Amino acid sequence: MTALLVAGTSFAQSGRPLRDALQFADENEAQQAPPQGTLRDGGDVVFSENFANGFAGNNGFGAWTTSGPNGNIWMRRTTGPVGAFTQATQIIAQPAPANGFMAFLSDSANCNCSSGAANWPATPTEWEGALESPVLDLSATPSVMLQWSQRLRWCCQATSPHAVEVSTDGGATWPTVLQAATGISTNQDPGTQTRQLMLTAAIAANPANVKFRFKHNPTAAAYHWQIDDVQLIELYDNDMKNDYAFFSHTGAGEEYGRIPADQLYSTMLVGADVTNNGAAEQTNVTVNVNVTGPTPFSTTINGGTVAPGTSATIDQAFALPTLAQGVYNGTTTVSADAPDQVPTNDQYLRNFEVNNTVYSLDGIGNHPTALQSLSTLGTASFTAGNDGLILLNYYQMRQPATVYGIEVGLGSTTVPGGAMIVSLRDTTPVFETVPNMTQVIAESDIVDVTAGMVTAGFARICFPNPVVLQPNGYFASATLFSNSAANHIRVVDDLTVPQPGITSAIYIPNDDVYSNGNAFHIRLLLSPAAPCNVGVGDLAGLEGVRMSYNPANNMVAIATDKAGAYSVEVIDLLGQTVHSTRATGSTQLSLAAYAKGVYSVRVSSTEGSTTQRFVVE
Repeated sequence: MTALLVAGTSFAQSGRPLRDALQFADENEAQQAPPQGTLRDGGDVVFSENFANGFAGNNGFGAWTTSGPNGNIWMRRTTGPVGAFTQATQIIAQPAPANGFMAFLSDSANCNCSSGAANWPATPTEWEGALESPVLDLSATPSVMLQWSQRLRWCCQATSPHAVEVSTDGGATWPTVLQAATGISTNQDPGTQTRQLMLTAAIAANPANVKFRFKHNPTAAAYHWQIDDVQLIELYDNDMKNDYAFFSHTGAGEEYGRIPADQLYSTMLVGADVTNNGAAEQTNVTVNVNVTGPTPFSTTINGGTVAPGTSATIDQAFALPTLAQGVYNGTTTVSADAPDQVPTNDQYLRNFEVNNTVYSLDGIGNHPTALQSLSTLGTASFTAGNDGLILLNYYQMRQPATVYGIEVGLGSTTVPGGAMIVSLRDTTPVFETVPNMTQVIAESDIVDVTAGMVTAGFARICFPNPVVLQPNGYFASATLFSNSAANHIRVVDDLTVPQPGITSAIYIPNDDVYSNGNAFHIRLLLSPAAPCNVGVGDLAGLEGVRMSYNPANNMVAIATDKAGAYSVEVIDLLGQTVHSTRATGSTQLSLAAYAKGVYSVRVSSTEGSTTQRFVVE
């Protein structure tokens, strides 16, 4: 959120900190497990634990213990998490969960499952408990890295509850606290990750009496934390690691996947986050940025000296050449005066595209091979989100832009028969204390989600008339309707590049705006050539039904050419069904009893549905 406050006038006017809404288990469409049988970094393994013997240990040093008020929640498992908001398929990935792993299952601990169903309590407990290693004598190897595999998720606070704490007095005190979930946003499950922390400085006081522990702090109540394949690895002397690369055309932290040429600023913030993984101080640390594509460019950024076990952000506001359209492949490479003994971790890859017809936060389809990670979020994700859930992406406009419509990426488990409306919004009403979600800059008609759209994986929906957005910050949004959970819609969320703050947000009807989401596939269409209202071209809806409106008496006449019963629903702009009925043949529907505003009338049968909007004056 801090980064976004400088990105546009609207954010500065009305920015307020947001939390995340508790989300049901979502659909991860593509996850990458760590390589099997290989170490990311380092030399000799001086401690290793795979939890095959549970708390008794399989490490040659001793048993694991638990501590804290809720230490007993830590348990050895061979199956995935359970609870009201998690599912067993969210198990930590290979290399070796089958022989057991440790888990702190907050969701399960809060779940009252005595009835056979997962029931979330009205006031869930924020649990506190630690999993502690045996005492270790590391005096012969005082420069070490802690490496482990983990899978986690938490909600609904901004601060992660996951930490690694280190003691040099056998566990009497724990003066060193290190973050275990850096780079993971609230309510995001990035899949299985291999994590590393440098312990050299933490154990320097007394390396002969070391303990470390995985500590779940009482700042979250939901989801899970799974731990496996814990190792201490002796460090090489010289090992600089490239942790992360970034290419932000706004300079505010957002990394857009597709950027129109006229929306590029004169400079792009480029660089990398690097860590000294070695035992020796590294001097003259530099990051080389090399970008290939239609208009190649490169730069070298000097980061000075980096002490052992510490990290640095090395970046530059690089003056861009005029970039031609096409995909750009960026590589950042870290180096120092001393030759690197582990060159395999010196590089990081990041791609973006200059595209004058589509402006997208997500980079789906353009990410480097094997790095893409996708999930979905939609009407089944939240309590009260079945109808009227709004997903929003933030877009920064440097120059005026004509927007013809919005493309929405659909998850493969979307059920045809739902509907959606796409809109453009100023950020100010969205961030009011009580969000004003009825105020829009432009909005489409309500569009039925068809089987063709689901097969294609997207729906393109145009506005009645093109809209010119002036330089500022805006939200592109999709409002989703599932027919009371009968036809759930899932929108693809790109997790590959972590985005700041509320770059992708949600609004739950009659509730609030939350910072769930990372980079929704909700794209601005900037060309009239892009076909709208299509997935593969089918948007026939329910044939043989005609609706006409007499605004003088607010009466809708519905005529049908087919025999049989059909349902009629009246839906307001917040997605709430304010009236429903069944009819056979032609009928009339009065809107006179409703407050002034825009309403959608939807006619449905087993063959499909059709929707039309009417204004009550």
